[in-house]
Amino acid sequence: MVQKPFLPLLLAAGLVLFGFAAGGCEPEEEEPEVDEEAIVAINNYVEEITAFLPEVKIDLQGWSRDPHSDDDMPFEYDEERREWLREHKVEIEAVRDRHLNAQFPDEEEIASWDVIIVRSDREWQLDGVEWLEALEQLEELTGEVISVIDMILAEEGELDMEQSERVLELIEEIEPEIEAVRSVIFRTD
Repeated sequence: MVQKPFLPLLLAAGLVLFGFAAGGCEPEEEEPEVDEEAIVAINNYVEEITAFLPEVKIDLQGWSRDPHSDDDMPFEYDEERREWLREHKVEIEAVRDRHLNAQFPDEEEIASWDVIIVRSDREWQLDGVEWLEALEQLEELTGEVISVIDMILAEEGELDMEQSERVLELIEEIEPEIEAVRSVIFRTD
């Protein structure tokens, strides 16, 4: 009689152990793989465009004014300065064409990244959502630069006060925006 209660207890213990073993065999959730070439593509694009935008800022600041005017506004851009701005626009578009191609990862891929990055003796967590936000910030800035250049060219360099204020606001935003983007992508903070 002793064997009857022992057998169900032994079977119950075996089933519990089997349940733990079977639960442990479930596949683990895998971390998404990060394509190193995609990270390099982003780094190269950010490096090139953020190095170029300050050059555009210099020419946006190069407006002229009536020599007898009491203040600098509204802005006027002479033909030479407009030509330089036109060349900058062409170069910005060329940089975008060179980098924002099939090798450049899409937003979904970037947002899924959550990996450790090691550069030299530094190590940090790459947050894909944070990178995506920085890239969007850079694209907004670049789009505004192109838009302002188009406005200056369309107005043949003769801006009104509102347009001049828009240019002045952009001039003041370029460097802080670049620094914010670079601090996320290159961890310069």
